[in-house]
Amino acid sequence: MKRLVVVLIVLLAAGAGGYAWLKAPYANAVASGVAREFLALLQDGRLEQAYALTLKGNGLVGRDLAEFRRVAGRQLCTREALSLLRLHPPQSNGNRLRRWLSGREVEMPSITARFEGACLISIELRRDEVGRWRVFNFQSTAG
Repeated sequence: MKRLVVVLIVLLAAGAGGYAWLKAPYANAVASGVAREFLALLQDGRLEQAYALTLKGNGLVGRDLAEFRRVAGRQLCTREALSLLRLHPPQSNGNRLRRWLSGREVEMPSITARFEGACLISIELRRDEVGRWRVFNFQSTAG
């Protein structure tokens, strides 16, 4: 009888832990890392390195480094530290598991990292042809 109670407790704990994991938000560390690095490079004035993290050829970040400098000058609203507020759209571990089990692409095609502090900045990321997250667009936004 004691073994049965122990087994039931273990099963309930495992079920509760599994449920909590499935509902937990997925913090895309790779995408958010690219966004953080890009923002830090912009704020440090290392625009060549920041431009290297962008998806080349789209007019939103500039077609070349000179145009990127102009875009960055308009969109960078502060050099103060900003903190990552959230990734959008949100995705849970369960959502990723469900997409994987159904044979669908697990990663979202586009993710926006929203930073806050002295101002708000959004950095939209998309994957390049080899699957690396790259900056597709960035802009300071209204609160």
